[in-house]
Amino acid sequence: MRQRPRIAAPTALFALAAAGAGVYITVLGSRLTFLLDDWGYIFERRAFDAHAFFEPANEHLVAADVAAWKVLLPIFGIASTVPYRIFSTTLLLAAVALLFLWVRRRIGPWPALLATIPVLFLGAGFEDLLWFTSGVSFLGAGAFGLGMLLALDRHDRHGDEVACACLIGSMLWGSLWVAFAAGAAVDLVLRRRERPLLSRAFVLAVPLCLYGVWWLIWGRDAESALSFANLAGTPLYVLDSVAAAIAAALGLAIPVAGAEAPNGLDWGRPLAVALIGLGAWRLRALRSIPVSFWVVLAAGLAFWAIAGLELKAGRTASASRYQLPSVIFLVLICVELVRGLDLRRRLLGPVLAVLAAAVLSNVVFLHQAYESFHATTITERADLAALEIARDRVDPGFLLDEPLAGTPYLHLEAGSYLSGIDAFGSPGFTPAALARSPETARADADRVLAAALAIELHLRPPAGLSGCRTLDGGGRALTLPPGGVSLRAGNAPIEGLKLARFAGGEPPVTVPGRVPAGQAGVLAIPRDRSSRPWRMFVERGPDAAVCRLPRGPGSATDSM
Repeated sequence: MRQRPRIAAPTALFALAAAGAGVYITVLGSRLTFLLDDWGYIFERRAFDAHAFFEPANEHLVAADVAAWKVLLPIFGIASTVPYRIFSTTLLLAAVALLFLWVRRRIGPWPALLATIPVLFLGAGFEDLLWFTSGVSFLGAGAFGLGMLLALDRHDRHGDEVACACLIGSMLWGSLWVAFAAGAAVDLVLRRRERPLLSRAFVLAVPLCLYGVWWLIWGRDAESALSFANLAGTPLYVLDSVAAAIAAALGLAIPVAGAEAPNGLDWGRPLAVALIGLGAWRLRALRSIPVSFWVVLAAGLAFWAIAGLELKAGRTASASRYQLPSVIFLVLICVELVRGLDLRRRLLGPVLAVLAAAVLSNVVFLHQAYESFHATTITERADLAALEIARDRVDPGFLLDEPLAGTPYLHLEAGSYLSGIDAFGSPGFTPAALARSPETARADADRVLAAALAIELHLRPPAGLSGCRTLDGGGRALTLPPGGVSLRAGNAPIEGLKLARFAGGEPPVTVPGRVPAGQAGVLAIPRDRSSRPWRMFVERGPDAAVCRLPRGPGSATDSM
């Protein structure tokens, strides 16, 4: 009876680690909502035409990213992010599995296991692990790019055909494909004596032609940050990219309060210089440098150099979104350098200790990033709930973004959002859930509601007032009737009007304007989809009178 092939222990352990990482990342991500660029894919590319697929995102071709949204949105909607997290995490596991296979071919299964486990738990790359748009772009392009490297290892026609297809696949996910294209170009040139260059040129020529067509039609008008200043700073940027990747892989990229990126450069820079020195020494010791070393070196340098040329805010060398591809390229290069060395077991203890510390540090970092994103999620859901409560009154062009939203991860128009949730469901809190949310989220929701409803204080002649209640002094809190109230100032002006609705602490909404002494004003509050009343706080206004509107269905009552 034919025996089934046994799975080697390192492969089984890698599969176990990958499954654990996949479950952990998916669970964390499922508790989050969508962030920043995600909203653009959801609400601004709803058409099913070429423009929706091929319009660049920043300067990137993202047709595959759009296709993923087109498949997932109609099936699962946006009330839950679980299906999206499963998809992006699957891409992560596929990319790291391909990396494991590539490393195993060169230095064996156990070193491959040790080299790839840190990539599975790379907390410094939290944006790619927890942010759908950032993740699928790099992970999709990276998985296909690694597939291209494995295909080139075949050194035959079929391998070249697969490499060409993989490079096209990488191109459709984002600009990371350019780095792998640089590696493919080096492979074609350096192996020209083994196999004719012209017979293999299609590997690179076909993707370049397709990309050229896209660029001529859509991409040439995309924004770009290319400048002479960036060109001059690119060498240092490349060095910092290597330093950041080393720090990320070793768990040294500790988050710093107020920093834009994981950092770790204080540790990474001297380690990068040392690693470059060791790499140069190793190359001198080699009798023959493998072609694949130059291939992965070209790919890594191309990625870092292009990022340096396109440097702008949020794209520093230590930016979280760059750490996962940077660490992958670092692993590829280092594996080629140690290829052929006698990796003695006496090094196993120190290596395992460093690996354990690195993974633990990265897991802690990842969880801290998750907690930050979770706080953002609560804010976003509260803001979106406010938008939905005000949907009958809000201007379709009303823009919800920072600073009103209380977070930089929201940027959308009310009309687009409200029509979108009719098709895909709502990611926002229900009014009941909003009332139970943290105080900061409820305060943010009140500010959004006040802006969406355009609550204002209007000065009007003091006529037709009824059902008035006189305040003995400032600092009073009143529960307002639907529609708002009229205000009549006594011998002193009414100033410092503040409102709260869902918030229970300090009233978050400041109403601009004042009612001069002896005059009257109207605080008009349009009705919306919540029956929860607003509360008004008058900081200064002795002897002020608060009156129901002439046609209002109720009166203001003292809630204190």
